[in-house]
Amino acid sequence: MPYIPTYEDLLTAADRIRGKVLQTPLLYSDPLSRKTGGRVYLKLESLQPGGSFKLRGATNAVESLDAEGRRRGVIAASSGNYGTALALAARNAGIEATIVLPDNAPQVKVERIRNAGARIIRFGAHYGDSEEKAAEISRTGPILIHPFDDPLVVAGQGTAALEIDEEFPGELDGVLVPVGGGGLLGGVALGMKSRRPKAEIIGVEPIAAPSLTAALEAGGPVAITPLPTCADGLSPRFTGKISFEVARERVRNVYLLSEEELLDGVRYCFQELKLIAEPSGAAGVSALLASKLDIRGKSMVVILSGSNLDRKYYPMLAP
Repeated sequence: MPYIPTYEDLLTAADRIRGKVLQTPLLYSDPLSRKTGGRVYLKLESLQPGGSFKLRGATNAVESLDAEGRRRGVIAASSGNYGTALALAARNAGIEATIVLPDNAPQVKVERIRNAGARIIRFGAHYGDSEEKAAEISRTGPILIHPFDDPLVVAGQGTAALEIDEEFPGELDGVLVPVGGGGLLGGVALGMKSRRPKAEIIGVEPIAAPSLTAALEAGGPVAITPLPTCADGLSPRFTGKISFEVARERVRNVYLLSEEELLDGVRYCFQELKLIAEPSGAAGVSALLASKLDIRGKSMVVILSGSNLDRKYYPMLAP
């Protein structure tokens, strides 16, 4: 059984990262509310430095390092967003970061990681290959900080839930969370169920990479073979052990989205909400547009988790 972060761990993380990450806005969306018949709010983690929520967990983990850990530096595998976040957190702490990227990592994310000052190693056709390489390098070098199956990372991601609780007006019925490895889902579920136990936590993942769905069906994390997906940030080979333990007790439903449904969310965010979102980040909006759940008369927060949209999708944004 992995160590599951406690509510106190989330409070400690919030203190540790305060002033080092953005307290992102929680904004009411009139277009989505009218379209769905609910009260829809967007938690704009897409505005974090680096373009995703992952700066929270990366900063909490980096700021927890002792002197020896800081001397060694940090390493991680990433499909892009976590690499940027860890590179920024390391740079802010004055330590070195190495990021192992698969060959299919979107160029916009590669450039962000490089601009954040990290050393980049390209290895493997998929994130899973890069993960194995990062683990190998860490045995004799920098400290490995896993992007989603690390208690400090999960606790850091959970600080977003603490902010939602503080900012949301009135009763909250649910929170829609994109699911990749499950670090955000795990952290948000821990935070929300501690503060607002009646609020449902709802996951969204691609049909092409249903890692959490497979784990819940199997009774534990299992390896899957992800198919190519536009939501590259939601396509690990397995869900995290921490997120699985949290999800099976605290997550009500996980909905699956097709590629077209995922891209519909990206277009809607740009054309109707005037927001840039990558397919992974817009997954919660995509679920609402695809009528995966009925929220008529309910209050819902959608976490817009990332804004690093690959340039190849720009042409589809035009009305």
